Amino acid sequence: MNNKIALITGANSGIGLATAKGLAADGFDLILLVRNQEKALSTQEAILQRSPNTKIEYEIADLEDLDSVKTAALNIKKRYIKIDVIINNAGYSPDVIAFTKDGYEKSFIANHLGHFVLTINLLDLVEASEEGRIISVSSAAHALGKVSRFFIKNNKNLSVWKAYGDGKLANILFTKGLAKRLVGKPILSFSLHPGVVGTNFGGNFSGFTRFLLRLAKPFMTSPEEGAETSIFLATTSFENIKRDNGKYFAKCKVKSTSSNDITTVNADWLWEKSLSIVNF
Repeated sequence: MNNKIALITGANSGIGLATAKGLAADGFDLILLVRNQEKALSTQEAILQRSPNTKIEYEIADLEDLDSVKTAALNIKKRYIKIDVIINNAGYSPDVIAFTKDGYEKSFIANHLGHFVLTINLLDLVEASEEGRIISVSSAAHALGKVSRFFIKNNKNLSVWKAYGDGKLANILFTKGLAKRLVGKPILSFSLHPGVVGTNFGGNFSGFTRFLLRLAKPFMTSPEEGAETSIFLATTSFENIKRDNGKYFAKCKVKSTSSNDITTVNADWLWEKSLSIVNF
């Protein structure tokens, strides 16, 4: 295992696939967390066409199903002694608000808690890298989020955009909380906005929202451009970016966030609340 290893969620299309291709071209081996084998195999084929010497393995998990995420993490730990980079890339944009059997909004579970469970279960492997990075793909839509809505069960007042904003805000707070807890360890934590990218994001939307997204698509950037910041954070010299641990990036540069809810207090609260829910 001389090559660096990156674990990527949501690598079967869009920004995630562009990120996987870019890292494979840079010499990384890949672990893909995907929802089914068909997606995994088609993604492998797409990456290997460009980088045929890349070692690619996959684990099946649904980020809404925390038990499946825990199982995937355990399987990975049986096969690997280190992971250099985790890219929490998968993003779920709900068409309608739906809740888990426990009453939590589904996209928030997938966008935040699924990645939280994956990351904390693999922290020892990332630490073994000695130059580990954990990169969470957030969005400028974090400005639509509110901490006061997090974890409210069966919240009938949620819209799809509020729900999506909550998940993206949680990604940034998780990054901050993680960076605080990793002080003194050889792991860096970053969040980022990939840009307004022409992917299949919102492909499940209907009605007027779908119409607006179709109108905007010609003005969006490519998945390759959207992947640039993730690849930059994964490949830049550890020494050159360690001073920016815990920060939010866009276009490969530190970027100011757009929410007054992004505080150390809220990051700590989210961390402890998440731990209590996942029973870690």
